[in-house]
Amino acid sequence: MEISSIIIGLILLGGSVAYISLPFRQRQMKDTNSSKAPIQRSGQREVVLNALRDLDFDFKTGKVNEEDYKPLRAQLMVEAAQYMEAEKRGDDQLEEMIRARRTPKQEGLRCQYCKALIRAGDLFCSSCGKRIEIQIEAVAPS
Repeated sequence: MEISSIIIGLILLGGSVAYISLPFRQRQMKDTNSSKAPIQRSGQREVVLNALRDLDFDFKTGKVNEEDYKPLRAQLMVEAAQYMEAEKRGDDQLEEMIRARRTPKQEGLRCQYCKALIRAGDLFCSSCGKRIEIQIEAVAPS
């Protein structure tokens, strides 16, 4: 056997192994990236709060002097406040979406005589039996 045929065989072997393992490596990289993204988003606030706690502990034990402590603590407090504000905005948006979804179901019409709730499209009140006039007032959302 010639040396050139051995080298060509090894090159073909390496190429085929790389080609066969490519889908497995791509899936592993995709799984790694997708699992890190939620951790990074949800865990950033905790990381900042832990860093703040550690900084306070280091200052109390004397590992960090006051010159370094004050600016670092101020910076970490600002970051923590930003994460908490973003979380609050997200909660407010979620509450608004829930409120918007519930309002049409809770909103109804009231009879002008007995103030009982009536469904849209009814011609008569189910409570008092009187004909529903055009002047039906809407119920204020709770």
